[in-house]
Amino acid sequence: MHVQLNCVIVDPDDTNRQEMANFLGTFGLTVLAQLSSADQLDQLLSRGDAPQLVIVNLDPGAIGNLQKVGHLPRQYHNISFFVLSQILDPNLLMEAMHLGVREFVPLPINEQKFTAALERLASVHGMSKRAKLINIIPTIGGCGATTVACNLAASLAQSRKTALIDLDLVCGGVGGYFDMRPRYTIADVMQSAERVDRQLLDNALAVHKKTNVAILSRPDLMEDTQRVNQPGLVRLYSIIGRMFDCVVVDSAMSLDPMYSTTIQSADVNLIVMQLNVPSAKNAERFVAAMRRMGIESNKMKIVVNRFVKKGWDIDPVEVERALGLKISWLIPNDFKTAIAAINYGEPFVVSSPKSEISQCIMDLGQSLMGRQISQAA
Repeated sequence: MHVQLNCVIVDPDDTNRQEMANFLGTFGLTVLAQLSSADQLDQLLSRGDAPQLVIVNLDPGAIGNLQKVGHLPRQYHNISFFVLSQILDPNLLMEAMHLGVREFVPLPINEQKFTAALERLASVHGMSKRAKLINIIPTIGGCGATTVACNLAASLAQSRKTALIDLDLVCGGVGGYFDMRPRYTIADVMQSAERVDRQLLDNALAVHKKTNVAILSRPDLMEDTQRVNQPGLVRLYSIIGRMFDCVVVDSAMSLDPMYSTTIQSADVNLIVMQLNVPSAKNAERFVAAMRRMGIESNKMKIVVNRFVKKGWDIDPVEVERALGLKISWLIPNDFKTAIAAINYGEPFVVSSPKSEISQCIMDLGQSLMGRQISQAA
């Protein structure tokens, strides 16, 4: 769950405030201020850049502290107030609701219920939309994952607002595939991660004119890859997810925190492999690792690229047995069309839309968006 909201935390305990800020940050919320008391709230909330959410720990002295902030929910109608307390007195709860408090959160916090409350608040502020996040993971170098990612994004962009993020920070080739050299990269966005907003992202994303795919490229300089970090990526997904219908990530086979975050955030992880021994072994290891992370099977899809009906090294049935997953999609081998697209800097779903490989990628895109399509083996 990623929510683009600004908030203020009020808690007399320094450690509690920081723990709450860290927790909210994992969901993309921006903490504008951490206050030890409610005395400064009035002045802060009357500013033009007031938050959408105020979280107040009423303890100790819950009844007295509720009286101190009780006038604020009615005074600031556009701001939601969450109050926290270990005291579960029905009178305290009723008084909080009477004063206009949106959520009374018992301490210690139940993370699942608190997350649901944040989701409800996001809906109130028109932020319930979230893009479908499709994470493309290669099992071996040269298996064609970038080709799949770029053409899938171009296909989806024909009917949906689509972004493509190059998260292969060292060897990524998304920009080159579209024959583009964007002025800004994902490293530039990370540098301003704490204040990323729609305007900044609009400026950073390069739109490919023929396909309307909005591209966020990998860094040009190798050393700039170090500027890309997990907190910044969480914030990026939070905001870009509200701007687009689909977000395709050209990723890497890694369990580094950045890539783990992407795997866990994705609606579907497409594991791209070929029917050869090295690719199959890597797929088996990585699928096992994802299962240990708690990723459910319905969020993992195996895509075989460069499929030849008579000519694979490993029987597809053996692959399915080893992975414990059905192969979801078979992309035919069409070297001529694929290499021409790379050389001319234009996705083959645009340059050769009637080819078998283009139709296959288009059908894959529709299938990922919920359309029932059965692929002939």
